[in-house]
Amino acid sequence: MFKILIQRPTTAHMQFMRYFLVGGTSAVVDLAIFTYLVHYWDMQYLLAAFFGYMVGLAWNHIISIYWVFESKHSRWKEVMMVFLIALGGLLWTELILYVLVEFAHVDAVFAKIVSQGLVLFWNFGMRKFYVFH
Repeated sequence: MFKILIQRPTTAHMQFMRYFLVGGTSAVVDLAIFTYLVHYWDMQYLLAAFFGYMVGLAWNHIISIYWVFESKHSRWKEVMMVFLIALGGLLWTELILYVLVEFAHVDAVFAKIVSQGLVLFWNFGMRKFYVFH
């Protein structure tokens, strides 16, 4: 059992399970920052989503390169690819938040949770097939 936690994952299924765990911790960091900024600093929800997403992204990337994926590119190329994928994920996040809050009149924190669940698949798929294939 201990080997499963330490050794590099050898299947896409294991990578996804680890990414799901890493993503879960990243989502908690992202959501905590988002909620704090919206409720305690009275920051506009789309701006708060940007800050939460970026901190969660940094957390996710650092853990992912050591525990989930094995790099196949130079570090610079990898960082640029992850940045572009993250930009896409941020755009999806902002769009989903905007639609849910402005048109469906959903609470911003609940909309953020929904966006995180949907964007998880974008981020994993794009990283798996374009960065760490």
